Amino acid sequence: MAKLRLTVGRGHVEELARLRHPVGALEELIWNSLDADAENVTVELERNDLGGVDRVAVIDDGTGIAAEQCGDYFEQIGTSWKKRAQTSAVKKRVLHGKNGRGRVRAFALGSEVRWTSVSGGPRSRRRVVIESDRSSMDEFDVSDPEPTTDPSGTVFEAFGGEDLQKLTEDAARSTLTAAFALHLEAYPDIRITYDGTLLDPSSEQLHVDTYEVAGPPGSAHPPAQLKIIEWSRPFSRALILCDGRGMSLAQLKPEIQAPGFHFTAYLSWAGFEDDSVGDLAFADWTPDGPAGDVLAAARERMRGHFRSRADQRRQELVNAWRAEGFYPYVGDPVNDQERAERETFDAVATAVFRHLPASKRAQKVSFALLRSVLTHEPGDVLRIAEELFALSKQEQEDLSRLLDRTPLSALIKASTATTGRLDFLSALEHLVFDPEARGRVKERTELHRILENECWIFGEEYGLHVSDRSLNEVLNQHCRLLGRETPAPDPVLREDGRRGIVDLMLSRAARHRKGERHHLVIELKRSSVVLGMTEFAQVSSYAQAVMNDDRFRDPKVTWDFWLVGNAMDESLRQLAHQPDRMPGCAVSQPNFRIWVRTWGEIIEDCQERLRFYSEQLEYQSTTEHAMDYLIREHADAVVDLVGDGTVPVARTEGTSPSAPATTQ
Repeated sequence: MAKLRLTVGRGHVEELARLRHPVGALEELIWNSLDADAENVTVELERNDLGGVDRVAVIDDGTGIAAEQCGDYFEQIGTSWKKRAQTSAVKKRVLHGKNGRGRVRAFALGSEVRWTSVSGGPRSRRRVVIESDRSSMDEFDVSDPEPTTDPSGTVFEAFGGEDLQKLTEDAARSTLTAAFALHLEAYPDIRITYDGTLLDPSSEQLHVDTYEVAGPPGSAHPPAQLKIIEWSRPFSRALILCDGRGMSLAQLKPEIQAPGFHFTAYLSWAGFEDDSVGDLAFADWTPDGPAGDVLAAARERMRGHFRSRADQRRQELVNAWRAEGFYPYVGDPVNDQERAERETFDAVATAVFRHLPASKRAQKVSFALLRSVLTHEPGDVLRIAEELFALSKQEQEDLSRLLDRTPLSALIKASTATTGRLDFLSALEHLVFDPEARGRVKERTELHRILENECWIFGEEYGLHVSDRSLNEVLNQHCRLLGRETPAPDPVLREDGRRGIVDLMLSRAARHRKGERHHLVIELKRSSVVLGMTEFAQVSSYAQAVMNDDRFRDPKVTWDFWLVGNAMDESLRQLAHQPDRMPGCAVSQPNFRIWVRTWGEIIEDCQERLRFYSEQLEYQSTTEHAMDYLIREHADAVVDLVGDGTVPVARTEGTSPSAPATTQ
């Protein structure tokens, strides 16, 4: 029995594992199977009586893992044997992974993981078993090799997984279909079966176009290739960056608007592999440079593609309505006025058509009414069209029944609120992640003031009760919420005798337990600060001040204290990621907990909460939308950031690029 230890810190291993992304973990494992020359890869989801997933297995018929190769496979992160090879050993396929992260991503599928692998020729096959668990994610137990007559291949198994329901959703199969579409097209001998269903991208492709995208001036690499696949059913939109051979390297948001289309775009360029490009996952935060130029050109090409496709769809619908006999016009237009009326009708009708009832008779009546309004009250049609175009982003099921129960204005308000939240998350990403912005954004006068009115990011159920006030004000609000009298005026002091000023205090009542209440105290640090034990001591002193003051004590009240920043040092990471606690929980007591949260985790949680709505709305927030929301909703807090260019604003015609446009 041998024991192999990863040569990297355990905290870093936990980050690479990305425990909340089980679909991404499966993708990595399938790539490993294909790089081992597997022709058949099967993903099995074993469900319990309640429908939950108890076991995840990835089974392949590849060449397996030889015992003498286990050190190369499991001892190092950030490198892989694939960096030394261009193609797979037997079938000479293009290799995918080169960073050696697949084996730690496996922990997103279960608390215990196991690889059982058979390798070697027909008369010299040997089996080896590699095992590990989350309590020792940087250690792998490797069995001694044993002779076997079993065929070569690898069976990966994960047990004890949490929150694996995502794997049973259609979105999981869609994500994997899009991820392997180009590879399955290049190598038709590969078969990938997911939860009993064969992944077959070609059968789900509605329309495919390929474009050449010019590289930056002076580039030594050939032009990039942009392939856009439109799908016949809902897919999460993505722009996948690939190397010159078409192997995926990173995934970004498309950052374009294309209502009514489900698509994946693949941008292949040899220059993405240059060392000077850096981490492609952050390409949108470093727009200057060759990669940024290619990305910008590709997105402009995508916008042109979907403008053209929208025109094609409009004409196809109009032709279908004519053939079915309920287009409300016959013959050619008799004059310019009727021609303009028809063009307006076509634009409005195609925009709202998918919201109409399925009945052909109802559609014919709706079209007749729309033509009547166009002919006699064109001003009303423009007003209605604005509302309908806003609603066209909502591709929810049974919309006609929903309209019967809900006023149109309420639907528009709900759509606006959701898109506003998506825009705010994009704006917050800019403020805390952009290399220039995070060094300029001030904690109290800017970030703090913005978050006062966006407390939903910490939880939908919370209400703001204290902002930038002393612990005494926290005590006053605590007593008020519990219906107590105003407490004695003696100050609430920290252990060192100083008064504490908390950034935010939020509170919520328990939904199902009358009289119980939960408070959340948040300490914000500017994104340029690396959280360490000094910052942790500050929030810990707040917790101790509250717990040691009898005036706060109540058996029906629990407290959470959050320290929030952009990154943390290794000492704090080890404290906040202990095997017996949830990730981020540094202190856990019966009536209070202390958490260390990063902006990346908070934003990711919010995006997951809004995922369903963003997919139904088909809304992708762009930088322009995000900055417009920030200026519109938080003008006072960001005025200095707009002035120095940290928050970019849209320029109007004739506006100098060096000066932001004036906002009203």
